Amino acid sequence: MDKVLLVMCNALSCFAVTVILFQFMDSRYKRITRKKYVYAFIETAITLFISLINLMNNSLLNFFVWLVVLGASSCFLYYEDIDKPLRRLLESEAFLLCITVCESLGVFFLQWFVQIVNVKDTDTIMLNCIEATFPAIVVIFFYYIVIGRLTKKNNMAYSKTQYMIYAIMLGYSLINMLVSLEVFIQGQINYLCVINMGCIVLADLYLLYFVKVADEKSYYENQVKMLEQQANLQYEYYLAQSRKYDKTVQILHDVKKHIKAIEDLYTVDQENIAVEYANEIGEMLKPLIPAQYTDNPILNILLTDKEMLMKEKGISLKIEIDNVSLAFIKPIDATTIFGNLLDNAIEAAEKAVGDKHIYVKIGSYHQMIVIKIENSSNVVTWRNGLPVSKKGKGRGIGLLNVKNSIEKYDGNLKLKQEKQKFTAELFLNS
Repeated sequence: MDKVLLVMCNALSCFAVTVILFQFMDSRYKRITRKKYVYAFIETAITLFISLINLMNNSLLNFFVWLVVLGASSCFLYYEDIDKPLRRLLESEAFLLCITVCESLGVFFLQWFVQIVNVKDTDTIMLNCIEATFPAIVVIFFYYIVIGRLTKKNNMAYSKTQYMIYAIMLGYSLINMLVSLEVFIQGQINYLCVINMGCIVLADLYLLYFVKVADEKSYYENQVKMLEQQANLQYEYYLAQSRKYDKTVQILHDVKKHIKAIEDLYTVDQENIAVEYANEIGEMLKPLIPAQYTDNPILNILLTDKEMLMKEKGISLKIEIDNVSLAFIKPIDATTIFGNLLDNAIEAAEKAVGDKHIYVKIGSYHQMIVIKIENSSNVVTWRNGLPVSKKGKGRGIGLLNVKNSIEKYDGNLKLKQEKQKFTAELFLNS
């Protein structure tokens, strides 16, 4: 029974390492087939094969077999868009080396603890079982907390809840391991403790995986919301320009009549009325012609639209733009950055007590474009360095979109409030 438990603990340790290695490759590369059972079968076969190798108690042979198996798996079971098998091989082997070091540190720590408590009568089989399972826990947490974060390809940040869950699970696992070790130290042979250690390894492996998957699901759902918000912004401006086009067509439809009317006024010596008539036509056409603030046509349309909206809401606007080129900003990014920030500024200024104003300043500093949007505002509540939105579901998505667009130009965004004035400062690499 003792040897059976030892073999099972070694197999469990091999299984945990195999799952971690394949999760690492899954996060970095693409599978050659979508048939999950193929990879499940391969992982099971590798676990059984390595477990048999472990029975020989030859560390060098064991490590060499791991190198060969992992190298073959990375080369023949995965690929990349620009296939680089050598890079996959080197990355996988480097990761295996990190795992080996973690396992060694786990064993070292356990042996150090056993020496500290001056263990003499511990059952050898029981001690070997815990030496096989404890390092697996170290590897699991090392992967999910350290390596998984360093090697992820997206910008997903770990949430406080995720860190809290990791801390609770790590503490729970260590306490259970120490309790089992204390039982063994007292010379008791308790097979249930060994089974409990195995269950801890499996629980940690899969619970941490599900926490990771849940956070990734939340991250990608947020990304979808951001894309939807961008699409809605673009659609809104499309509708606005469509309405302008319809109005332009209406005016052009009657343009001959207007010109004839003005000519008739001049023929009957009604120059003053003719000039007034022409000015009225000019005022009708003025909203349809974007002001030429910059060399970016989309930004000109956007600023013109927002200026009209501010006039309707009784918000004063001041725009100062130096002789800088903004043509490098793509249409979707111009809409995302200025659309969101100006919408937020208009909303805050409209609700502000007293003076309602917005000030837009665009200039340059060395090779950077500096954009400043200042607006009157009531007191803002902050959380994690960002103002808390009161828009309900989907709140804060606009600013996340702004940050993503700014990052495309190696820029950054600074938000601050001084008394009744809120300021957003952007820096873009032109």
